[in-house]
Amino acid sequence: MRNAFQDPPFRDPNWQAYILDVEETSALAPRDWPRFRAGLRQVERRHAGRVPSASLHRDLAKMVFFCAAHWGQTPRIVRGALRAYLKHPVDTRMYSYTAAEYWQWAFKVSPADLPAAEAMLAEVREYLPSLDDHERRNTEGLLAFLERQRG
Repeated sequence: MRNAFQDPPFRDPNWQAYILDVEETSALAPRDWPRFRAGLRQVERRHAGRVPSASLHRDLAKMVFFCAAHWGQTPRIVRGALRAYLKHPVDTRMYSYTAAEYWQWAFKVSPADLPAAEAMLAEVREYLPSLDDHERRNTEGLLAFLERQRG
C-alpha cells in the first residue's frame, strides 16, 4: 500500500463529466460485462487529456474491480482487476474497502481466494491502531460486519 494522491475535486467540470460518464457506463456491468469493459475503454479515450491520467487510470481500475467483485465475475476477472487496481497508490480507507469487497466475493464465489482475502484483511487489522479515531471506528465496523457474514 502506497500513499495515495488526491483526485481532482468533483467541482472540476472535466472530472465531473468523467465521473458521470463512468456512472452511466457502469449500468452495463451486471448484464453485459464485455460491453461494460468496452464502454470503459471508450470513456478512457474520451476523457484522456482532460483529467489527470493517474487519477483516470486509478479510478477506472477501481471501477472494474468493484464491479467485478460486486457482480460475481469469474476468479480470473476479479483477480486481474484486483492486481490492476493495487498497482495504483491506494489510501488505507480504500484498501480496507477493497479487502472487504474481495473477501465478500471470495466467500460467495471463489473459496480458493479466501486465503488471499484473509491476508488482505490481516494487513488492515495491522494498521488499525495507526488510523485516526473516525477512520478506525469505520474500519472496525467493516471488519465486524465481515465477521457476522462469516457466521
